[in-house]
Amino acid sequence: MMKKVLMGFGLLFLFTLSACNAEPEVQVDDETSDGDPAAIELTTQVEGEFVRFEGDNAVVIMYEGKENTYEIAEDATGDFEIIEEGNNIAFSTKEVDGKEMIETLRLNE
Repeated sequence: MMKKVLMGFGLLFLFTLSACNAEPEVQVDDETSDGDPAAIELTTQVEGEFVRFEGDNAVVIMYEGKENTYEIAEDATGDFEIIEEGNNIAFSTKEVDGKEMIETLRLNE
């Protein structure tokens, strides 16, 4: 009887050790709040010069010597109300459904 109890504890001990040595399972949430895993792919942060607003939902920014037009994401935040032509800005973009969109836009002081 004592042998069986000791073997049981030994097996339990080995099982516990093997569970401790196992690599933790990492769960990656590739989905956006809309449930579309491909909707948002990349976020970048860069500096540029604000050129102008293009309609109600886009901005033109001079970046790396070229004027680029970006749509403004629905959840974008920043200094949109105070930005003026020629201002030095920092902005981040995100790719949504294959389009690069403004996520944040801040006036550099």
